Amino acid sequence: MPSFGFGRREPARPAPRYTLGPSYMQRSKSRGGSGSGVPWRALAYAAGSSAAIAALLMGTAALYRSDLLRVKHVQVVGAQVVEPQQVALAASLASHSLLRLDSQGAEQRIRELPGVIDARVHRDWPQGVVIDLTERQGWGYWQVLGTRSVIDAKGRVVDKARAPTSNAPTVYEVGVGQPLEPGMSVDRDTVALVTRLQSDGTYGQLGAQPQRYEFERSRGLLVRMAGAPTAIFGDSHDYEFKVAAWVATSQRIKAERMKVNEIDLRFGKELVVR
Repeated sequence: MPSFGFGRREPARPAPRYTLGPSYMQRSKSRGGSGSGVPWRALAYAAGSSAAIAALLMGTAALYRSDLLRVKHVQVVGAQVVEPQQVALAASLASHSLLRLDSQGAEQRIRELPGVIDARVHRDWPQGVVIDLTERQGWGYWQVLGTRSVIDAKGRVVDKARAPTSNAPTVYEVGVGQPLEPGMSVDRDTVALVTRLQSDGTYGQLGAQPQRYEFERSRGLLVRMAGAPTAIFGDSHDYEFKVAAWVATSQRIKAERMKVNEIDLRFGKELVVR
């Protein structure tokens, strides 16, 4: 006879009614086949880039420490009165790397040399530098107590400079008790005044040439002329008026054959003829 149990049986679970579609399987394969979503290509690219940057940095550091780009040749351009070796020593760039060259510091040290106005340092790859020098130029001479000193266009007495031109003027200062020393300055306005008189055609209008320039602190610039009266010019104030008055007065003196030793131009319209 059949037996009957009195226990409770669990009902059977129904079979699932869904399956993985082909589109999902294709997406899983395109992501690496595992379905995890890890961007392997991006990681590989990042790793390669990091390795390339590291190699570049290591190569740059090695190049910096090596002798391939270090200064072995120094060329000085424009030196006439300053010794090129002295310029190279002041620059102090030998064996320095061109990758980190202290050009500004070298230029400043060179400018401190006597006779130097300016300096520019340029890299000359792979192992050199070029120093472009601007030397001080002598303008003319300023003579005190029988001693003639070279001065520049700013009126500064220089001990080392390129020689003035062959026709450079000499200004004789009178009434001074001590000679000039390098680094001292003379009357700058007088230097500029003489420069202007020699370059603007004034002497052509006068029909005469200057014989000597003199400077007195009480009267300023005196221009002693060859075969004509001395002009007491003073300073550069009212320059155009003074030149016009000088020319007109000189022409009148010639026309009337007047005996005149000095034409004083310092008082504007009140010309003084002695």
